[in-house]
Amino acid sequence: MLTPLLDENISPAVSRQINARRPEIRMLSIFEWRGGTLLSQPDHRILQAAAEDGLTLVTYDVHTIRPLINEWAASGITHAGVIFVDRRTIQSDNFGLLIRAIERLWDREQHLTWTIRTRFLERP
Repeated sequence: MLTPLLDENISPAVSRQINARRPEIRMLSIFEWRGGTLLSQPDHRILQAAAEDGLTLVTYDVHTIRPLINEWAASGITHAGVIFVDRRTIQSDNFGLLIRAIERLWDREQHLTWTIRTRFLERP
């Protein structure tokens, strides 16, 4: 099941709005998840903790997360999935578009197994 976790580069307003609009989507923000204790932590710690909680990371951080998950794959380390967002497709300040894209993805792929799954979020 898909349970998205927004990283610190995505406003927590996005998770609040999705939770208000679509309560069936259990959307979390790193600002509130685990009391915010993972804010500003290294990517590997965030991905590891997200995997422990079965959360799929949603991030604009393609250039650092992608090499990390490739390294993990080569070492046999799993994660709970990553959804990449490209700033050229959905700008980080366009909350409405980002929300609609996340909701659309969740509607289509909520029941898939997200372990070691990655994909780019598509513009709705």
